[in-house]
Amino acid sequence: MSSQTHIPQTMKAWVAFGAGELKNVLQLKTDWPIPSPPKAGEIMLRVSYVAINPGDAKMIAKPIPFRKAAIAGMDFVGEVIQIGPSFPPAFPELRLGMIVAGTVPTINILSGVGSLAEYLVVPAHAVAEKPSGLQECAAAGLLGIAGQTSTALLRAANLQKGHKVLLNGASGGVGCVLTQMLHGMGVHVTGVCSSKNAPLVRRLGAQEVVDYTAYEDLYGHLTSLATSIDNRPFDAIFDCVGNDMLYYRCPGYLAVDGKYHSIERGPFGFIAQFKFNHWPVLLGGIPRTYSSVFSNPSGSSAREIVNWFERGCVKEVPIDSMFEMNDALKAFETLSSGRTVGKIVIKVK
Repeated sequence: MSSQTHIPQTMKAWVAFGAGELKNVLQLKTDWPIPSPPKAGEIMLRVSYVAINPGDAKMIAKPIPFRKAAIAGMDFVGEVIQIGPSFPPAFPELRLGMIVAGTVPTINILSGVGSLAEYLVVPAHAVAEKPSGLQECAAAGLLGIAGQTSTALLRAANLQKGHKVLLNGASGGVGCVLTQMLHGMGVHVTGVCSSKNAPLVRRLGAQEVVDYTAYEDLYGHLTSLATSIDNRPFDAIFDCVGNDMLYYRCPGYLAVDGKYHSIERGPFGFIAQFKFNHWPVLLGGIPRTYSSVFSNPSGSSAREIVNWFERGCVKEVPIDSMFEMNDALKAFETLSSGRTVGKIVIKVK
C-alpha cells in the first residue's frame, strides 16, 4: 500500500444514526474512526470540499436494512493520500497527491459510506482528476451529481444541433451545468426559472427564459409559445425540479416524437416511467414519452464532464453559498428551501 502522510486514528464526520430528517438524526462526531485502509482497487482521500444534493437527505431518510449509522454526503473533492495494494493497471495515471473528485458509488452509500468526513475510501474507478483551471470547491459540484446527471440526460435525449428544448429548473445545480452543455451543442434552450435568476441563465447559454412566477397558467403560456407564428413545439423537456403537471400538460408544447426527461424520482423512477408510458390515453394517459433518468455514479461520467469543461463548453459552476464543516446542518436547511442557485458547498479541510 502506498502512503505519503500520517493518518490519525479519528476524524470529524457528520453521521446519521437511524433514518429520518437530517435535523433529527444527523450529528457531528469529532472522534469518528478513520476508514479502514484501502483494499486493492481502492484509494483513500483527504476530503477538502463536499457539494450537497437533495438526494443526500433522501438517502438518510430511507431506512436501509442492517445500516445503523451512515455518514452523510455523496459528492466530494480531495487529495489521494493512500492507494490500495496491487492497484489495477487500468488506472496507471493515479498517483499520491493527485486531486480527484466524484460521487460515492450507490453500493457504498447503502453500506453507510459518505463524503461529509475528513477522510474517505472509495473505489478508484469512481473518481476523475480535477482539471487545471477548475477551483477545488467547484470541482465537488461539477464532477459530482450535477455534472454526471447532466451527461446522463444528454445521453438519454440524443439531441442534435438546432433542436429546441425546455429546461425546468435552469438555475439549479443540474440546470446550470446542463444549460451550458446544451448551448455548446448548438441546441436552443428555453430555461424556466425566476426573474431574479434570469440574467444568470441567459449568461450560461439560454436563448429564452420563462419566469414561472409571472403567469397564472404557466402551462398555457408554454403552449402559446409553442404554437405561435415562427415557433414550434419543444423537441425535449428536461425537468430538474419534479413538476408532474409540466408533464401532464406537455402535449400542448412537446413535439409528438419528443421526450420528457425527469431526474427527480431517482433509482425507482422506472416505476413512474412504466406507468406513464403504458397508461391508455382513453383512461387519462399522456400521449408523450416519459423518461426517468438516474445517473449511477461513476468515474467515467465524471471524466466525461471533465471533457466538456476542457473543451470550453462548461465555463462556470455557480456557487450559491459555502459553509464550514461545523455548519453542515445550516447548509442542508438552505438546500431544502428549494431556492438555491447553483451548488451549495461545505468546506471540510
